[in-house]
Parts: sequence; C-alpha cells; structure tokens
Amino acid sequence: MKEHRKTLLITLTLGILTAIGSISIDIYLPAFEVMAHYFKVPLVRIESTVTVFLFGMAFGQLFIGPLSDVWGRKRPLQIGLTVYILCSLCCILTSSFTLFLVLRFIQGLAGSACQVISRALVNDLYGDRKAAHVFTILQIIMGISPILAPMTGGMLADAETWKYLFLIMALISATGLTGCLTILPPGKRPEDHKKLNLPAIRNAYSYCLKNTAFVNYALLRAISNSAAFAFVTGSPFVLMQIYGLSKKQFGLVFSLLAVGIICTGILNTRFLSCYGAARITKFAIAVQMITGFVMIILLATGGSLLSLLSVTFIFMSMLGFILPNATSLYLVAVSTYSGAGSALVGSMSYLSAFLITSLLSLLHNNTAYPMFIVMWVCVVLAFSCLMYRKIS
Repeated sequence: MKEHRKTLLITLTLGILTAIGSISIDIYLPAFEVMAHYFKVPLVRIESTVTVFLFGMAFGQLFIGPLSDVWGRKRPLQIGLTVYILCSLCCILTSSFTLFLVLRFIQGLAGSACQVISRALVNDLYGDRKAAHVFTILQIIMGISPILAPMTGGMLADAETWKYLFLIMALISATGLTGCLTILPPGKRPEDHKKLNLPAIRNAYSYCLKNTAFVNYALLRAISNSAAFAFVTGSPFVLMQIYGLSKKQFGLVFSLLAVGIICTGILNTRFLSCYGAARITKFAIAVQMITGFVMIILLATGGSLLSLLSVTFIFMSMLGFILPNATSLYLVAVSTYSGAGSALVGSMSYLSAFLITSLLSLLHNNTAYPMFIVMWVCVVLAFSCLMYRKIS
C-alpha cells in the first residue's frame, strides 16, 4: 500500500511538471483583451507573448536534455523551476511590455526543464513496457489543465485581477519544485565519465536522428502539437472577437474541448493492449485529417458555431491518442539517449509551434480561415511523416 501511494505521488508530481508548459499559456488566454489595454498594445502583440514563450521552450530543451544526461535529472530541474518561479513573480510587477516579453522568453527557457526532464524520467523509471501507459496517465493529468486553467483565467480576466494568473503559475511551479525535492527519484544518475561539451551533444543528437523510428514519431508528435498550438493561439481572437463569446464562455468552451482529450486518454489505456501504440496513432491522425477538412468546409459554407465546435471537439480529442503514444514510441527507440531524445523532440515541438504561431500572426486577416487552415495543414504533414519510411 505504501509503495502504491509513493508511485501515485511520483506520477502526480510528473503530471504537474508536464502540465506547467500548458498552464503557462492556457491560463491567461481569456485575459488577452485586458492585457492589451493594460500594456496599451494591439491584441495581436499579446499573442506574441505566447510565441516568445514557445521559442524559449524550444531553445532551452536543446541544452537541458543533454545536460540532464550528464548531470542527472534533478539538478537541472530544480534550477529551471526556481528560475520559472522568479520570472512568474516578475511578470506581476512589470508594467513594460518589452520587459514582459523578455520575462516570458526566460520563463520558457526555465519551463523547458520541466518538459524534457519529466519525459526522460518516465523512461528512466518505467522502461518501454509501461511507458505508453504512464505517458497516457500524464496526458490525462495534463488534460485537466486546459479545463481548469481557462476557467480560472475567465474568472480572473479583469483589469484588477489578471496579474493573479501569474501568481498561480508561480504557486503551481512551487508545488512541482516541492515534489522534485521530496518525492521524485533521481532517475538517471550523473555520469562522471561523460562531459558536457559540444561534441558530446552533437553525438547524442546524431544518434537520435539516425534512428528511423525516432525521426518518424518525433516529427509526427512535433507537427501534431503545432496543430494544437495553432488553435490555442488563434482561438481567443476567433471565438471572442469573431463569434462574440464572452471571456467566461470562452473559458468554458476551451475546457469542454479539453475533456475530449482526457476521455480519449482514458480510452487509450484500454486500447493499447489490444491494438498497440502505432496503430492507434495512425487511426487518430486519419480522424484529424477528416475533421480538419470538415472544419474548413463548415467555415466556408457559413456553418453554425455549434457545428464548428462539435467537429473541433473531435479533432482536438484525438490528441489524447496521438501525444502519449508518439512520445512513448520515440523514446523507446532511443532509450540510451532518452534525455537528448526528449530534448530534441521537445525542442522540435515548441519550435514548430513557435513557427506556426508566428505564421498565424503573419496570416492574420480578421477571419477564422488562417487558424483552421493551418491546423489542417499541420495534420496533413503529420500524416505524411507517419506514412514515410526511410530505406536503410
């Protein structure tokens, strides 16, 4: 019983660490308009605070992953969480939009430690047989954040209270830091015979990139993740300004979409033993291709908001199948360098999300077309990556 409780606490701590990146974005989406008034900038400039955060997450993981292979998992994680907490508190205090952007970038750098090391720890602690199940559980835990975060953001998205959202970020990361200090096992031990240098980093990444399975599933996950970020970044404008939803209604819609991810995550734990991670992933991507095309047709033909959201619900729900399965598949392929592999994919995911959100800003034309078209194109590319097989 004691061992079961310890395993549960470890899983919850990993879930919190995994969710920090999502919370850092989802929780303040409903406050975009209020923040635009506070900083006296256009709403599109507030969207750039998501973009710079994603760039920080992408850039940071490239170094933190190999660092965790050499130093061990916990020291880089503790440093990252501490810096993240400090940046969250500084975001509350600043009134300069330029400084706010810098803080969000540093916050992304620090938060990248949570993403890359939590994934590597799962591989360290559970191995290949249980990895897909554990990643699914983490996906379910992380799926709670898009439910609670926008609802919380909607309640606090006022001129007097929006800064409390960054205090919540600090408190959640402080909880993760407490769990890191008291609950998490060390995972992979520091290796004295290895040194952190550029040739070692290059060799680790080269090993991963030469692995066919790793490349296929890494690209699949990164591009699928970008489709989700296209919706996350574009939905405040589309749903609140074009379709006229209030901040609270937007938070509710966003939360309901997250419920679908949790439900498919639960189903995934049952389907894995029967169908396997690769087969489930292929099915989910195919469903996204169909529903993504239907979303564009509904938009072009003037379909109702309810119809559009219903199809979007199915589209987003498939992430509950895709993300945990693709993660387990690429990590198993490069278990020797799981830190570097996790870092590479995490960096690819956030870099592609950074590029997608930047593209959305460039394509902004006061309609919903850029968001839905970009989402569908991402899925087509992800399916192409899944079907591609390199001949060795």
